[in-house]
Amino acid sequence: MKNFINYYYGFNIHNIYFSNEKYFFYNDQTKYVLKPCYNSSISIYYQELSYQLEKYRYFFSIILNRENNYITWIENKPYILLKLSNIENEKISIFDIKNDMFLDIGNKISTLNRFPWTRLWENKIDYFEEWLFIKQDGYKKIYPLFHYFIGIAENALLYLKESEREEQKEPSDQLVISHDRVTINYELYDYYDPANIIIDHASRDISEYIKSMFLHRVWDLDLVKQYLENHYFSRYGIRMIFARILFPSFFFDYLEEMITNNRDIDLLYLESRADEFQTFIKDIGLFFQENYHIPMIPWIIKKV
Repeated sequence: MKNFINYYYGFNIHNIYFSNEKYFFYNDQTKYVLKPCYNSSISIYYQELSYQLEKYRYFFSIILNRENNYITWIENKPYILLKLSNIENEKISIFDIKNDMFLDIGNKISTLNRFPWTRLWENKIDYFEEWLFIKQDGYKKIYPLFHYFIGIAENALLYLKESEREEQKEPSDQLVISHDRVTINYELYDYYDPANIIIDHASRDISEYIKSMFLHRVWDLDLVKQYLENHYFSRYGIRMIFARILFPSFFFDYLEEMITNNRDIDLLYLESRADEFQTFIKDIGLFFQENYHIPMIPWIIKKV
């Protein structure tokens, strides 16, 4: 790989550290990483995006190769070369998540926009309902749980639509730099990699992180409270956070993984997670209602 890097980027490197499909090395005391990149559209929008990333600290830069391309094909595999910023890589904490990295949505980077979520959620629900209808004979055992999670997804969708209709947006509700799924296992090198950037409402990353805390059973309401005390969200933003937490993407992810890999569905696992999720959304629902006085879905916070 050293010869490829020397050829395509004009570097004269001697030592490379390989980890998790990535090649790390130094050139003139600057750290770089060569990594696979299957996001072919980055060549279209990166230049427009890079101008805006300059105003925010730590984001990495993608280096052009000798052919003036961002993507370099090496042994039939696409790579990008990143110039790393001066940060040590570690797992992110909740306090590393930003909600104010605003962007001007130009023509090319508009393809990164994932907001609003309404159509995406509707399509997800329709896809799995159609899938179960087609495959119903082989999956009867998951009917009750399936309809439970579909019901929650439809509640999240309705809450999202009501929030859009009832709340006024504020300047803090502009679209910001976001990521597909920020989890508790996300690293700073992932967070500041421009190839991982999407554009969305500021509630996306913190919502996904909170949901990841639940999934990994490290749910901590005090941490969430501390984060929100130091990061402003409008009433609209808080309702977006709750709607996204409520949407049970982890259930759909699990089903998709089982289907794709032709594996048996663990009914006991899903039942235990369903019980835990019920408690989780009640806790977070009560927290938002008591601290931010937003409307809440009655059955979620109903006392048993």
